[in-house]
Amino acid sequence: MCLRIDFHLRTEGEELPDAFLEAYELELMFDNTRRSLGAALERKFSDVVCAEHAEAPSFTISGVYNNEREDMDIRYHVDTCCQFFLLRVMQILNQRA
Repeated sequence: MCLRIDFHLRTEGEELPDAFLEAYELELMFDNTRRSLGAALERKFSDVVCAEHAEAPSFTISGVYNNEREDMDIRYHVDTCCQFFLLRVMQILNQRA
């Protein structure tokens, strides 16, 4: 099974004249976010499949960098084949290491 991770990262709001991050730096931050979060999910879920349906979970990571507040909001969306497997995936996702 192949773990599917989709990323939807974007910016919103007017860029400040003295912005902390320029467009190039934002792209670097987005690339690093994709690599870092993708590697963490791969590490945790590379061998995790539903015992009943033999399917892997899939993840959608959405991130919005707000130019005006200069912060980023990241959200995870998890898709699984069944509710029981979703509970198992969430348990693994919430583990520290």
